[in-house]
Amino acid sequence: MIREAKVDDAKAIVILNIKEWINTYKNIFPDNFLNNLKVTSESIEKCQKKIEQYIVYEIDNKVVGFIRYGKNKKGYGEEWAEIYALYVDKNYQRKHIGSDLINYTFNKLKDKYKYVLISTLKENSANKFYQKIGGKFIKESEFILNDEIYLENVYEFKLQ
Repeated sequence: MIREAKVDDAKAIVILNIKEWINTYKNIFPDNFLNNLKVTSESIEKCQKKIEQYIVYEIDNKVVGFIRYGKNKKGYGEEWAEIYALYVDKNYQRKHIGSDLINYTFNKLKDKYKYVLISTLKENSANKFYQKIGGKFIKESEFILNDEIYLENVYEFKLQ
């Protein structure tokens, strides 16, 4: 079931986010960084304060995927929204949950925006997913983590 996130979902979102950062970015980000990611009351509160930006995918009352979206932060005009995060529990990947979350979100955004931007690290296997669902590569950008620069691919999606 896909639905708008509620404040009570924040802890599950943070737990899933950390779990999938570790799964996704192993051998990309330093181990000492990934190993120090922890669920804290601060991270849960931060999520709660932005809960209106989240959509969750729930199976058997468990959050197994989420998407976070909003106005673009990349300096594009008012016609561009941005997907800030999309994570699906590793045990539930390749079951169309990611594309269902994208479709739900794009449908929600189409009345207000013409385009959606999604960035992902060049080494991330999600590049294939974004290309497969129609993302048009538009540029490389930099992602900075702990003073290290990582390259991202930026994809644009045109909303109907």
